[in-house]
Parts: sequence; C-alpha cells; structure tokens
Amino acid sequence: QGTHSSPAFNKISLCISGYALRCYTCEQSPFLCRTNLTCSYEEDACLQIRFGMYNICWKMSQCTTEQVANYFNADSFRFLCCQRDLCNKSLNTMVSTVPLAISAMTGIWMMFL
Repeated sequence: QGTHSSPAFNKISLCISGYALRCYTCEQSPFLCRTNLTCSYEEDACLQIRFGMYNICWKMSQCTTEQVANYFNADSFRFLCCQRDLCNKSLNTMVSTVPLAISAMTGIWMMFL
C-alpha cells in the first residue's frame, strides 16, 4: 500500500512550513503589474485575467472559465491560473473564451442557412 496525502494534510503542512504563494496583484491596470502580495493559505493559485487586466490571488479549484466569468461578470476574456510564485505576469499562455464564442456563433449561423 502506498502513502496518500489528503488536501487537509497538504494545507496543514503548508501552514506549518510557513510557505504561502506570492502573486502579482493589480486591478484594472493598463501597465505591467509590479505589485505583489502574499496570498492567504486558502488561495493556492495566481490568476491573471485580461478583462480590465486583473492580477490576483485565487483558488485553483475555481480556475474554470465558468467560475472566472461569473466572478468578473465577463463574457469575452482571457485568463491564466498558475501555482508558482509570481507566475501571473505573462499573458503568453492564457485561456481565451473569444474563439469559443466565435465558433458557437458560427455553428448557430450555419444552422439557419
């Protein structure tokens, strides 16, 4: 039998070791974000969303297109969730919702031809 660690154990070990994730944190900044923050232990990811350009601490379990869209009340945006210190600076690997919306609209439009 192998050893397994539970999410609760992982959170406890992170707290005991004193480690907390650091993320860039800016709201609606048109410039490169240079401010960073130590996240709370519940926030285990950094989020960057190109919708007014937000960089914040986030929960990895909430890094879905639906949950990010609901939180920011956004339809078309790009976002990135990552779990390394100060990893939410680059826009190169963001998930985009724009192509999904365009392909859905194209499919609907073609049904009426």
